[in-house]
Amino acid sequence: MMLALIPSMTSRDVCCCLLAPSTWVAPSSAGIGAASSSSAPFASSVTGGVSSIQRELPGGFFADVAYAGSRGIHLERFDTQVNQIPDSFIAEAAAQAAMGNTPDIAKPAAAYPFNQPLPGNLLPGKLLQGQLDRPFPQYGNLRYNGFACCDSYYHSLQATVTKRFPGGGTLLAAYTNAKLMSNTDTLTDWLEGGTSGGSGPIQDWNNLKGEKSLSAQDVSQRLVISYVLDLPFGKGKKYFNGVSGVGSKVVSGWGVDGVTTFQRGFPVKIQYGQGNSLTSLGLTNGNLRPDVVSGCDKNVSGSPVSKLSGWFNTSCFVPPPDWGFGDESRVDATLRQQGINNFDFAVFKKTNLTETMNIEFRTEFFNIFNHPQFGPPNGTLSSPNFGVVTNTINNPRLIQFALRFAF
Repeated sequence: MMLALIPSMTSRDVCCCLLAPSTWVAPSSAGIGAASSSSAPFASSVTGGVSSIQRELPGGFFADVAYAGSRGIHLERFDTQVNQIPDSFIAEAAAQAAMGNTPDIAKPAAAYPFNQPLPGNLLPGKLLQGQLDRPFPQYGNLRYNGFACCDSYYHSLQATVTKRFPGGGTLLAAYTNAKLMSNTDTLTDWLEGGTSGGSGPIQDWNNLKGEKSLSAQDVSQRLVISYVLDLPFGKGKKYFNGVSGVGSKVVSGWGVDGVTTFQRGFPVKIQYGQGNSLTSLGLTNGNLRPDVVSGCDKNVSGSPVSKLSGWFNTSCFVPPPDWGFGDESRVDATLRQQGINNFDFAVFKKTNLTETMNIEFRTEFFNIFNHPQFGPPNGTLSSPNFGVVTNTINNPRLIQFALRFAF
C-alpha cells in the first residue's frame, strides 16, 4: 500500500502525444473500446517540514512538542479515467430529463463520424451522441495506470513525554493529533479493505477539487504509552534489601513492561453500489455516491456493541439523482469506525546464576483485557447490510511464555 503522502520512487516519462498509435491499445471487440498507458505526465513529489520545542520539566520529565506537515503534489492514482464526458453535458442532460425529454447524450448519433466501423458500443447503430461529446470519442474508456493527478495535505501536532526512573525503568508517552486531506488514497485499491474499510473511489474525474476530503487513512488522534519498570524488590532495592541466599534469588530481578495504545478509528466510506441513467450510458467511470439528507444527523449514540446492527443513521443517505452524481463526500469526515483500545503487558523475572550467566523468564499478555476491535461498517447503500458491522479486526487475548538463558 502507498499512502497519499508518500511519492513514487520512480520518475514517470512525459506523455508527449496522447493519441499516438503506439501508446494506446486498440478498442476491444467485446464492448466499448478501452485503452491504457503506463506513462504519467508528471512525477510525484512531496515537501514537508518539522518544527519542535523541547523542555525539561519538574520531576525528571522531558517533553518534546513538534509540528509536522507535508504537501503531496502530483500523487499517482491507479486506473484513472481521462475520457469522461464533460460535466456541462451532464448538467444539460439533467435539465432535459427534468422537463420530461430524452437527454441528448442518450440519443443515437445523428451521423457516423468514423471512417471505418469501430467495435462494441462504437458500432454504427449503437453509437450515442454522448460518446461524441467525450474528449476522445473514438475510444471508450481511456485510463492512465499511475496517473499523477492528485494531491494531499498533512498537518499534525506531535508531543512526547519521557521519564527515566532512578531505580531502573523508562516511561514514554507519545500523542499525535493530525489531519490528512487528499483526493486519492492509494495505488492499490484492490488490496485495501479489511481493517480500514477500503479507499474512497472518485466519482467525477472532471471535478477533482470536489473529490477532496479526509484521506481514507486519516488517523486524527493516537496515544501510545510504553514503559519498562524494574520492581523495587531485592538486593540494592528499596524493599527486601536485606534478604540473602535463596530468598534474594526469589525476590530480586522482577520487572514489568507494556505498551498501551489508543487510536481513533478510520473514517467511513459511503458508496451507492448501483448505477443510474447516467452511468448506464458508459460515459463516466461508473462510481456513484449517495445524496445526503440535509440536516440529518448521521451519528448514532451508544456503545460499540449496541451499534453493531446500525453503526450510523442509514436514513441520512438516499440514492443520487438519475442524471448526476451524489453529494456525499469521497470519505465521510463525520463517521468513523471503532478505533484501537489495546493493552499489552508483560512481567519478567531475571535471576543471576553467576557473574556471567543469568536466566530470564517472561509472561506476556497481548490484548490483556480481551477488548474486541470491530471492523468497518458496510458502506454500500444498496446492500441489505448497509451500516452493519459484521466482523472484528484484532486478535483476542494471547498469552505466551518465554525462557532465556544468557551466558
